[in-house]
Amino acid sequence: MMNFFRKSPKDPHLGSHHMASRMLVLSLVAVLVGISGGLVSEGLLRAINFISNLCFYGKASGEYLPPNLAPHHAWMPLLPALGGLLVGILVHYFAPEIKGDGIPAAMSVVLNNRSIVKPRVSFFKPLSAALTVGSGGPFGAEGPIIQTGAALGSLISRLIPSSPAERRTLLACGAAAGLAGVFKTPFAGVMLAVELLVFEFRARSFVPIAIASATGTLVAMAFRGADPVFPVNTAYHFHAPELPFFVVLGVFCAGLAWLMTRTLHFAEQSFERLKIWFPLVPALGGLIVGGIAIFRPEVLGTGYSVIADLLAQPHSLRELTSIGLAKLVAFGAALGSGASGGTFAPALMIGGSLGAAFGSVVHLFLPHASTIGLYGMVATAALFGSLYRATPSAILFMLEVTGAYNAILPVFLVAVVADLAGHFFMRHTINTERLARHGMLVPDALEIDPMKILRVQDIMNPEIDTVLDKSLVKDFLPNVAGHEVVPVVDEKERLLGVLYRRDLLKAPPDAEAQALAQKDFPVAYPDDIVHDVARRFLDGKFERCVVVDRASGELEGMLTAFDVLKAKNWELMQEAAEPGSFPRISLLRFGSRAKE
Repeated sequence: MMNFFRKSPKDPHLGSHHMASRMLVLSLVAVLVGISGGLVSEGLLRAINFISNLCFYGKASGEYLPPNLAPHHAWMPLLPALGGLLVGILVHYFAPEIKGDGIPAAMSVVLNNRSIVKPRVSFFKPLSAALTVGSGGPFGAEGPIIQTGAALGSLISRLIPSSPAERRTLLACGAAAGLAGVFKTPFAGVMLAVELLVFEFRARSFVPIAIASATGTLVAMAFRGADPVFPVNTAYHFHAPELPFFVVLGVFCAGLAWLMTRTLHFAEQSFERLKIWFPLVPALGGLIVGGIAIFRPEVLGTGYSVIADLLAQPHSLRELTSIGLAKLVAFGAALGSGASGGTFAPALMIGGSLGAAFGSVVHLFLPHASTIGLYGMVATAALFGSLYRATPSAILFMLEVTGAYNAILPVFLVAVVADLAGHFFMRHTINTERLARHGMLVPDALEIDPMKILRVQDIMNPEIDTVLDKSLVKDFLPNVAGHEVVPVVDEKERLLGVLYRRDLLKAPPDAEAQALAQKDFPVAYPDDIVHDVARRFLDGKFERCVVVDRASGELEGMLTAFDVLKAKNWELMQEAAEPGSFPRISLLRFGSRAKE
């Protein structure tokens, strides 16, 4: 009898000690990834500033100077078009992967390419982002830096022996370090990588990602200090009359997320219909941005200073509304045309401006309501969360990036309401919309794997036919002809071996069962975990095995590949439970033995 489920020392996925040692190795590598991601983030921000200052101020400086405050010249509206043209050339001739926002591309690599990113992405993506945003493109550095950081993590993972799951973890480490390096948000960097890239919440991935994100943040703080990127001074105090307005604001932000997604989708479809040389397409998108900037220069570049000003200073309702709508159109035109840039910064400005506008309306009814800046901050978190369907990340991100931790109640409430409403408004997020159009399936939740919480005894078939060892083939063959495997037992029901259908078909009629029985056969135990069984079925290319008691060796039942699929029934039962009823449900109702 073969112990089918003993742990093999050659199996890199089994053994808690091995798993702990691998997690330690990944954590050490994550430090290197975090340092690399933080340095690349700082380099990208300075490259954007350098190109922006050169274009709008005529200065060769890496210091951040807002392009919207630069002296106006007649040629300024043409700068985004020039940047779009250069990026279009890079996309068309050198690296098609750098087109658009970086997050969907990183998700695609995780889901379909075993977390292997092409090395050229780590060079051309930051270059394209620096050209686009530096010339006035209405984006942030975060999307490209997430893809660039992911590329760095993937490249480093290929320097050591690693599984696809470990490569995915290091890819996410790079993405988290990149985001944290831009905004100094270690917690949000971790959560966003978990929600958008690894699709699991386990120590083996969480610990290395957290280390990389913290390291990227420390690198950023070494260059730019520890102050929040968008400081908001708010002394929030609970006012019950504000609660209905917060609920309405949540629904409003979900509507904004739908509008941003539809705007981008419409722009992409419109530009795809243009049958012209591709580099001219993002140039046309940049020309639209330049035209909008004539009236609202706030749409140019990352707009980080504009966002900080919107959240910290009061503005008129008309100004707030016009800034938000102008950024929305500019964002859709530029990204839809194929330019390279992130969607975070546009979402921050759109949510901040229109959320502040909503707060201005609230003040008409409640003069003593919370500050208008707080409404902008809350709306930004809610829009962020519903846009990416990553509400925990959005809440943490907004609290970290503003430092307004005392506003956690309204941020939490509005973001959750927006998430709820967003499920009614949108089937896909702004990231998964494009992936879904290409036929790609994307996980929409971090779910329990029933195969990891059920045991063989929960799904096996205890009612099986057996053959006595002294029986002749001609006597028992008609009764077991349809079985692929038949256990052979003695008079005391002790398992002696198994008969395979292929052997029975060519056996002489007078042969005894014990003479034909195979003594070396796969065995499972009732307390084995179903997930391990499924892996062994795949590795050994088995379709069925007998189940015996671990202590006595007595035959307990039979397990087939179809029985393994029954584990899915656990999840179905959880979904089908009726409210108010608490039946005593056995996991064995679908063909296995209940132990009650």
